[in-house]
Amino acid sequence: MRRWQLWIGLIVSLFFLVWAFQQVNSFGEVMAALSRANYLLIVPALVVYFVGVWVRAERWKYLLAPLKGVPAARLFPVMVMGYMANDVLPVRMGEVVRAYLIGRQEQISGSAGLATIFVERILDGVTLLFFAVVVSLFVPLGDGLQNIVRASSVVFALAIVAFIAVAFSPRLGESLISLMLKIAPRSVRPGLAEVATSFIDGLKVIQNGGLLLKIFALSALAWLCEAGVYYLVAYGFALGQPFYVLLLTVVVANLGTMVPSSPGYIGTFEALGVFTLGLFKVSPDLAMSYVLVLHVALLVPVTLLGFFYLWQQQLSLSAIGRAPAAETASLRKENSV
Repeated sequence: MRRWQLWIGLIVSLFFLVWAFQQVNSFGEVMAALSRANYLLIVPALVVYFVGVWVRAERWKYLLAPLKGVPAARLFPVMVMGYMANDVLPVRMGEVVRAYLIGRQEQISGSAGLATIFVERILDGVTLLFFAVVVSLFVPLGDGLQNIVRASSVVFALAIVAFIAVAFSPRLGESLISLMLKIAPRSVRPGLAEVATSFIDGLKVIQNGGLLLKIFALSALAWLCEAGVYYLVAYGFALGQPFYVLLLTVVVANLGTMVPSSPGYIGTFEALGVFTLGLFKVSPDLAMSYVLVLHVALLVPVTLLGFFYLWQQQLSLSAIGRAPAAETASLRKENSV
């Protein structure tokens, strides 16, 4: 990873953190809200959270089905380690780490595995935007939220069109590979061709409409579980907001993770969470105390479990941090045989 990418992420996080805390009226009120909260509700919230992670493992099972049948029980630890990597490593390294780990564990091409993760992320975005539309039927979205939804819709629509075009047109895929090989340095062409071909193989799931519909249903269930976490923690803070407000907070906070930031989305999560709740008359001090605890609940348990699985598989953080280089070296070795 290049150092400038890390610095950009840190600067963006710092900008959003400053914005988030500028919305706060009194740090004393934030501390008072933290002292009044019912933290026992974090326990059922975590149960719901990990149910959601299991649902995501089930979804990934279907995404991988055209490549290899892998039970959700074997995918769950890989997903948790990927989330842990996203929380402690910069520039969403968790996605590459997951692709590397599934390749290491199941002998699936890392680039094909990465393609399924990209499809998963597109489906996540589409699901969140679908929820935003549903919520807009109950309450009007402000100009700020409408701009976020519109910008996100453009990004995901372009990605969907590109993926569908490549998945259904082998000739287009071959043309894109040829174009990449022409402009790439000669030394990396063999490995790049293998990566691109495997990536296109990973998009095969898009060709199966019934399977894709099942995957979308699991995406909706997974995000509803996450909204359940937001709701339970909010109940502990006596936020007094209906479920659809917390669902909208899920949408905005997670669409915000598209913005490059520091590990764990620190800053962007807090700023967008406080901003969204403020639209529904939640005081910024109460919103900040709630968002801080919610963020810790979403980060710390899955990160600790991820480190446990890492230790169990006799891996180290530095080893998975070198996942992109390891994958590239593996491809070069295959193409030199």
